[in-house]
Amino acid sequence: MKLKELAEAAGRPAPFIMGLQQKFALPSCKEYSAGYAALMKKLVFLDACSVPAKECLALLTAEKRLLELLKVDSLDPVPEWFENLCTMKHGPNRLLLSGYDLERKSGVQPGLDFAEREKELFAHREMGADALRALELCRKASDAVCARLSHELPLLSSALKWGRKAAKAA
Repeated sequence: MKLKELAEAAGRPAPFIMGLQQKFALPSCKEYSAGYAALMKKLVFLDACSVPAKECLALLTAEKRLLELLKVDSLDPVPEWFENLCTMKHGPNRLLLSGYDLERKSGVQPGLDFAEREKELFAHREMGADALRALELCRKASDAVCARLSHELPLLSSALKWGRKAAKAA
């Protein structure tokens, strides 16, 4: 899909979507995947719920880092691998923004690396990169966003009720 269709799918105008791309350092593409649209919808929803960009960026960074440590990025070797894997699915074993299921029962085992990478001097673990630590950071960022959402739900519910009444009266 093109930028115009991405904007329609996310429910916001193209300039707003381009602003989100800049704010969260998301790649601009000629063609966008359904996964990219799912991520953009979630970012629009979080914006509508007054979740600060700082918290969204922390969650986005944490999820991406965790999936890199699990070598999920090697399954789709393109710069937009993270955006492409996003889904609107949710559940107790899924990451909030990407929707990635951490308890996949089928398919390829996470942690297997299929990408050709340049050898580094030290392994990730030796440099302090650890999937369990990344998972904990991801959980903390997700909890902060979910707490903000829980706080905003009563206001959003009231706004929707008022909006329906105002629209009927017009």
